[in-house]
Amino acid sequence: MNSTGYDEHILASIAEFLQGTDYVFIQDNALCHKSLETKLNLVRRRIKTILFLLYSNDLNIIEHVWNWMKNWIQAHYWYARYRPDKIFLADLRRIVTAVCEAVPDSYIEGLFDSW
Repeated sequence: MNSTGYDEHILASIAEFLQGTDYVFIQDNALCHKSLETKLNLVRRRIKTILFLLYSNDLNIIEHVWNWMKNWIQAHYWYARYRPDKIFLADLRRIVTAVCEAVPDSYIEGLFDSW
């Protein structure tokens, strides 16, 4: 994704969601996140951000959730690990939906509280 697409598809939605709140938007070091165009768009949209240092995945809560989800998928759909090329789109949608529903709210709350 480039900076223009990031602004149109992500920042526009985030700005609407964050409007009137004290929330801070967290970004990693993806190229479209740290470009000058994106920095200007963030200021223009009045979005407060935190930019993580390079290789600071442990500080990003979502990275822990992705890891939990990966482990859950491997435990419940072991064939996805060994034959990912044999998974049909309908199966992939079912797996993604199942893992999203399986993540315990208490796990995310615990991560947030520890941050």
